[in-house]
Formats: sequence, C-alpha cells, structure tokens
Amino acid sequence: MDADLVRALRSRDQRAAESLIAKYQGRACRLAGRITGNPQDAEGIVQEAFWTVVCKIDTFRGDSAFGSWLYRIVANAAYLHLRRLRRRHELPLDDAPGRIDGRGESAVEPSAQVDDVSARTELEGGRGDEPVPGR
Repeated sequence: MDADLVRALRSRDQRAAESLIAKYQGRACRLAGRITGNPQDAEGIVQEAFWTVVCKIDTFRGDSAFGSWLYRIVANAAYLHLRRLRRRHELPLDDAPGRIDGRGESAVEPSAQVDDVSARTELEGGRGDEPVPGR
C-alpha cells in the first residue's frame, strides 16, 4: 500500500497528499506530541513534516519502510522545534534589552537605545532645540 502512496506522491497526484494525511496523521501527531509535550505544537510540526515529505519524496530511496522515513522526518521537525524554543529562552540576562540594574532602574542609557534624535532628546530631558552631544 505504501508503494502506491509513494508512486502517487512522486507523480504529484493531488489525492496522494490527502491519502498521506489520512493514513499517517494520527500516529505522526502522537509522536510529535510525545516529543514536544504540546499537542497544539504537534499539529503544526506534523503539517511542516508532511510538507517536507511531499517536497522531498524523490529523496526516499526505499532502504527502509516509508513509514519509518516519514516518522524520522516528523521526529526531526519536533526536535528542531524544541531547539528553536530553547534558543529563544536562552538569551543571557546581561544581553537582554532594557535590563534593570540593582536599583530598579534601566541599566542601559536611553540614548544608547534610541536612534531618533528628537526621541533621544526627549528621553534625556531636553526640549528638543538643544544640540545633542556627539551629534
């Protein structure tokens, strides 16, 4: 049955993607959900993985079962998703914009954060008609 699905996917048959989803979506979502721990993320991951399968079907050599190949793509997409999430949350606090110092004040000078001269002047307490040092 998978051989027919692979042939249909390779021939770009419109119904092949529907068959792929009908046959593998449930198991693929469970796999992605177990890896990520989040069913909502799993749905998006599976959609991305199925798109990859459709686009890369010509790289399937048949050395393993089609289902094994597909589940490896789903697992890789789930692990990539987790790595992206981890990277977003690993921003060192010293590098975070707008960090707060020990007195509860911004540790970054407002003028260092703002490129607009008028906005920087206002932040520094000027009236806007005074020259800005260094400009």
